[in-house]
Formats: sequence, structure tokens, C-alpha cells
Amino acid sequence: MRDNKLPIKLSFIYIALYAAIASFIPYLTPYLQQRGLSYTQIGVAFAVNSIVAVLSQPIWGFLTDKFFNKRLTLIIIVLACSIVIFNFIFAQSFVYIMLSIIITIWFQSSIFPISDAYTYEIINQHREIQYGRIRLMGSFGYAMGALFVGYLIKIYGINSSYYVYSILMILGAYLVYTIDFKPTAEVRRASLNDFLELVKDKKFSIFMLSIVIVNIAMGMNGTYIYILIEKTGGDVSNLGILWFTVAISELPTLFFGHKLLNKYGELNLFILGVGLFAVRMFLNSLLGSYQLVILVQFMQSITFAFYLIAALQYINNITSNEVKTSAMTFFAAMCGLGALIGNIGGGILLESISIFTVYKIASLVCLVSLIFILILKKDSSENKNLKVLNNTQNTADLD
Repeated sequence: MRDNKLPIKLSFIYIALYAAIASFIPYLTPYLQQRGLSYTQIGVAFAVNSIVAVLSQPIWGFLTDKFFNKRLTLIIIVLACSIVIFNFIFAQSFVYIMLSIIITIWFQSSIFPISDAYTYEIINQHREIQYGRIRLMGSFGYAMGALFVGYLIKIYGINSSYYVYSILMILGAYLVYTIDFKPTAEVRRASLNDFLELVKDKKFSIFMLSIVIVNIAMGMNGTYIYILIEKTGGDVSNLGILWFTVAISELPTLFFGHKLLNKYGELNLFILGVGLFAVRMFLNSLLGSYQLVILVQFMQSITFAFYLIAALQYINNITSNEVKTSAMTFFAAMCGLGALIGNIGGGILLESISIFTVYKIASLVCLVSLIFILILKKDSSENKNLKVLNNTQNTADLD
């Protein structure tokens, strides 16, 4: 039976949760700078962020598939985030800051992969709901949150963002609680062998390798774009406009994501997104004003948005129902692993080279990622051709 309230509730969940993250992540670099951390220490802080995500996401995925359910896990981790975020207000020492990051990211890093897995679970039973149109509400929430908090920080200081974050997380948890959805078919609980088979799958493994590599570049960009803004004449108040631009530009692509996937296919769209991301990083390395930096970020609509919808749909297509949450959280963990390398590498590089050279390196990293995805596409095409040939031969034999 069709439930007209489901897409509305899911949309508001994404708005609240993405707006909450927009109150925190974009402003973490200036927060760390205000606390007196060096570029290398900032790199270490984001590396710790990524390490915790890489460790926690598969664990939350396993616990959800094995013991819990997606709705319960979401409520637990979202409510936990609303509480632990206040550590950042009191943290002054490097150690306390690191502990605050570890605790917060342990819960926060799994919010999006589990919410995506939950949304796909609902979509599989309610085909009228399109993931892209739900996810675009997250981008809308992120855009509004980043813009609003940017102005709020300018007036009241960085600590005001953590109160906004907490309120939005509580709202998100309540909205998840109101979802009344039960799968019509009982899904078998995943076994350890299911997880091992997932990791050993050739297509999944090659795809994850490509994900790790491209996220090295994405990690560099996400962490150090504030440095680029500074070096081109901007300041922390411009971050709100920057992240508003980034998020709002995703909306058209996400709205038409279902049609794009049907027309071009997941791997083709992924290749296009990563290739254009390489172009975007190279353009960033050439710019001399923060206004132009912000303008180039409109390419988010044809870079990250293509990458995201293609990656999630591809993973959903090649994995079984028993391990979909684990697959989504493993994907997020590999994103975190790539970001970890990018954060550490970017911080070390910035001690000896300019931010503009770092962006040129990020562009090259994207091209390396493309090599692996092209190998996967070639293998997929060969397997498809072989299957067609076998079917033709079988038909001929029957004749």
C-alpha cells in the first residue's frame, strides 16, 4: 500500500541531519585554527576523524545487520551526537580536542550510510519513491545550514554552531522515530560468511579501491579549501556562502538522478563525475580570488553528485539484501580511509608547498582513480558480452 507520508518524512529527516552536519564539519578547520593548531596538527585531527570513521562504520553496519535494525541504530547514533557535540565547547588542549573528535565521529560517521541503507530498504518496497529526490533534500538542508551557521558564527562565535547541531540532531532522531515501516519480506540475518563474501567479491573490491583513491582528493579539498579561500583573499564568513554553493548546486542533478542513471548507467556516470572532479581540482589550483573559487564549486552538481548517486546505486545493485547496510557502511569507511590519506598528506604537503600545488596533486589523484574504474567497466563489458554469446550458443543448440 502506498504511504504518501513516507517521502515527506524521509525528506525532512535528510534536511535535519544534513543541516546538522553543515553546522559542524565545514567549520571544523577554522575551529582548530582558533585553538592554535598547526597545519600538520589539523591534518592529524582530520586523520583521526577518518580513522575513527573507518573503524566505526563497519562495526555499526555489522551490528545493524546482525542484531539491530536500521531505524533503531539511527535513533541511537543521532541522539548520541546531540549530546557529545558539546565537548567541543570546553576543549582547549590538543588531547581534549582529539578525544572530542573521536567520540563525536564514532557516532556521526555512520549516520548517512545507515540512513541511505534505510531509505533504499523503503524504496525497494515503495518504488514510487526516488532516492535522488530524497537525497536532494539533504543537500538543501546542508546548504541552508551552512549559510545560516556561517552568519551565526560571525555574530556569536564558533560555539553557537554546536547548539544548532544538537537541536537539529534531536529533531532528526524524533523524525526517524515517527517512521512506521516494516519490510513485507523477512530478511535473513547476515552471517560472518556473508561479510567475507562481500569483501572478496572482485567487482566490489575494485570499486572500493577506486573509492579510496578518489576520496584522497576529496579529503584534501574538503579539509583545506578554507586555506584556499584564505590565500585568495577570503575569510571564515565566506565559508557559509562556499558550502551553500556546493550543496545547492547538487539539487538539479539529484532531482534528475533516476533518469540519468537509467540513461547512462552507474559506471558511466561515475567515470564522468570523477573525471570532471579532476578538472574542478585543477581549476581550483589556478584561481586568484575567493569569488572565483566559490564560482567553480558550482561544478559540484556534475562532480560529486554524479559520483554519489552512481556509487550508491551500483553498490545497491551488486550486493544482497542481507549485507546492504554493511556494504553502505563499508563504502563510507573506504571514503573515510581515502580522506584519511588526503588529510595527512595534505597537511604534510602544506608545510612545504602551496595550497595551489596541493590542488594540482589532487587533480592527478582523481585520474589514478579513473584507471581502476575503467578496468572494472572493461571487465563488466567483457562478462556481459560473454553472457550474450553463451545465450546465443544455447539458443542455437536448442534449434
